[in-house]
Amino acid sequence: MRDGWPEVCALIDEADFDALGETLAGLDAAGRATLLPTLEAHTPTRAEPKPVVLPPPEPEPEPELPTSGTFGFAFMTAPGEEIPRDLAGIRALMARQRSQRQERQRGFEQQRLEWRATHEARELNERRHTVLAMAVLACAPTVADAVKRLYRPWSAGPSLRVAPEMVPGLLRARGADWGASLARQLLRRSGSRIRGAAHWPFTEALMRAVGTGPPDTSAAVAQYVGMRRGNPSLAAALAADPWLDHVVPYLFDDDRVAAAFATGVASRDWPPALLELAASGRIDRRVLIAGCLRRLRAGGRKGLLQPYLDLLKQLAPTLDELAGHRQELIGLLTAPMSTVANLAYTGLRDLHRVSALDPAALLEITQSMLSRQEKTLVRAHLKWLRTFPVEPLLDGLVVGLFHPVPELADATLDLIERGLPTLSAEGRNRLRDELPALDGAVARRLAGLLGAAPPAPAAVAPRVAEPPAEMPPPLDLGALAGELAIVFRKGNDDPVRYELLLDGLVRAARGDRAAAERVLRPMVPQWTGPWPAVVAAATGNYVSAETPHRWAEPHPVTRFLERRVTELAERLLKEPPPALLATPATVAGHVDPARVLDLLRTAEDDGWQPGHADLTQAILRLPREVNEVVHAGARRLASPAGRRFAAALTTRVEPRTWVEEVGHQPYRTGRRIAILDPTGLPAELAEPLDAVQRINHIGWTGGLPLWPMIAPSHREVMAAHLQPFVAAAVERGTIPTGILSGLATADGPPGPAMWSTMAYALANHRQPVRLAAGDALITLAARPDWDSAGIGSEIGALAAAGRIVLQRVVPPLTEVLRAGAREAVWQVTSAALPMLLPAGARPALADLVTLAADAAPGNRPVDVPGLAALAADPRRNRLTEAARRFTARTAGT
Repeated sequence: MRDGWPEVCALIDEADFDALGETLAGLDAAGRATLLPTLEAHTPTRAEPKPVVLPPPEPEPEPELPTSGTFGFAFMTAPGEEIPRDLAGIRALMARQRSQRQERQRGFEQQRLEWRATHEARELNERRHTVLAMAVLACAPTVADAVKRLYRPWSAGPSLRVAPEMVPGLLRARGADWGASLARQLLRRSGSRIRGAAHWPFTEALMRAVGTGPPDTSAAVAQYVGMRRGNPSLAAALAADPWLDHVVPYLFDDDRVAAAFATGVASRDWPPALLELAASGRIDRRVLIAGCLRRLRAGGRKGLLQPYLDLLKQLAPTLDELAGHRQELIGLLTAPMSTVANLAYTGLRDLHRVSALDPAALLEITQSMLSRQEKTLVRAHLKWLRTFPVEPLLDGLVVGLFHPVPELADATLDLIERGLPTLSAEGRNRLRDELPALDGAVARRLAGLLGAAPPAPAAVAPRVAEPPAEMPPPLDLGALAGELAIVFRKGNDDPVRYELLLDGLVRAARGDRAAAERVLRPMVPQWTGPWPAVVAAATGNYVSAETPHRWAEPHPVTRFLERRVTELAERLLKEPPPALLATPATVAGHVDPARVLDLLRTAEDDGWQPGHADLTQAILRLPREVNEVVHAGARRLASPAGRRFAAALTTRVEPRTWVEEVGHQPYRTGRRIAILDPTGLPAELAEPLDAVQRINHIGWTGGLPLWPMIAPSHREVMAAHLQPFVAAAVERGTIPTGILSGLATADGPPGPAMWSTMAYALANHRQPVRLAAGDALITLAARPDWDSAGIGSEIGALAAAGRIVLQRVVPPLTEVLRAGAREAVWQVTSAALPMLLPAGARPALADLVTLAADAAPGNRPVDVPGLAALAADPRRNRLTEAARRFTARTAGT
């Protein structure tokens, strides 16, 4: 084939698929095998854009100007350019302006033609590479070799650029049977995440050319759905496609195809195309309606289901079309998306008006609707149920009595009360059976309606604060490598793991350094920073500890965390210390003072000094109560580190904190911000910024979950540092929930910073954060020195100012009450209500009053300012009713 190579090269440069296919068809297997290495080593000639030369400009005729009479001219001139006063000067000015305009137009035309030439050259280069790819595939010895070349990695050679245009030439060279075999193997590889999408247009064209039939795998159908097609209309292309009827069921019943349908251009183009096809009769509307209902019933993330929900709404199914889908609609009532449930509920009510639903269906609908969290949907269903007898729906209404929103539970009980006179003895007994499981105002009110004794409050054992658990055992080399892999992949979000890693790196460096080199060295990432540096240092190697560029100055606490790691890296490179002073003894973060004393004695005896950051961290982790034996031993230390340790044992700083109100700032909403007085604090914990600066300049916050363990005996100090971030995330963003549990297990008297942090966390827009705040409050309530009234005052101030949504606070407080922390909930609600009641009714205020009634202590009189007057108000609304129930509940105390 050496003699024919110039012809092949010429055909490649001409981008002639058909001619090259004819040439390759004339070769036998030996000829193709001889040509293949040359083709794979060949690079097509690069086409350069053709030079653009514009023709010379044609002279424009001068405009005729009047030479007599009254006339005037208006000119746009450059700044400072003098306007001529005579006719000759005007003609000269107009000539210059015409010339400049013509030059600009020629410049635009030059750019347009150059862009077109560049585009044509680029297209020619693409076609040349595609022709070359066709030749390589045609000369591959077997189909498997052709597929291998299509999916080869970059290290094995450049990727082949395939396109549908090469299919006729390829089949002319190798035949239909070979093409069919290639199509089948490519179909099996169509799910490749790297090359499948790029190769699918070629695969589809090949399948159609050889007649293999439509794609029969979910991966291939997903590629079919995700491919751009249709010029000018996707609907027209699909209408003429014989594969469409085969593909349509995949759209609704296959998860992978559904993901493709809801992603990218497919989510934009396919729904209107399906609507157009349904309108023209190419696809049966009933098929699309049933498919959308099946996909919504299958569930999934919102982004996956939204295109199907929108498609179903645009189809606007009639009642006759929905009549056969009653059970699917009932199943959708429990869908996580409220819009889906609302659509199904509306359809069921419309169907009921035409043909009444049977009692079993109504009961199932009631059970599903009263278990939902959306108040609008539950209220709508309770209102609808007023037209039905209570007895057949009683099992469903019982579900509503347990609704976590007190307002909805009360509304359910109102409905039961309306039907109570017609209720049978069996129905009344059914309600009595539920009384022991109910609690709060609903239980007492239902007991009164039934003439039964109210259920006794469930006995909840008082919570006792347990000492924090001890730290897990040290990591060996294998466990150290596993934990490091987690840190490098997910970051530092676990303070216990963080300390175990630092301790483990010291142990690895002090132990078998060769083994540490063998295990840890491959784990050092390519990027620089303190953590790669300290891991490399444990193996005896150097990596720069310089951090990447940051958009803002790091927070002082973040700088301290990084300095501690950087210091350890430097010490591991020189002479690893025997151990770290700051390694905590408990998961709360406290060190063992006796252990620190022993290490400092050893340092004096052996002549080494601990690192400054390591000693600082150990001092910050000292417990609030230290044995006198440790005090006496520390006074005998003579080294600088020993004297510093002894001084820290006798010095305790309780810094002042307070909260400042900050109005709206540019791009920042108003907030209440905790301020920390830096007087007496070590530099690592001092931040002298005022409230406005703390809002507008929240610096780099790497390692935020680690902060509470830095000073576990000074909860209020760490809360003051964390509070601005918690406040900033109340409506957007997120915070690591571990900081709340860390603050809860820490020690130290609470103050405004801690109360504000908890108030903002209880009102966070994300439910996991609110639940974590509730768990933290349960832990704090078990502390003998804890008082939650400050949290209630902060909630009242924030809700009164519109800074938080009060509805979000009630559910986590309800969970705290159910966990047995009754006194804490009473302290919160009794402190918040006096600040909220004067402003009148607001969403969730009645729920907060009901919660206060349930949490009120039964062993002493209680009074909440403003509630008595509200209870005496003759108006009837949810707030006044809740106030009356509170008064009745606490009247006997």
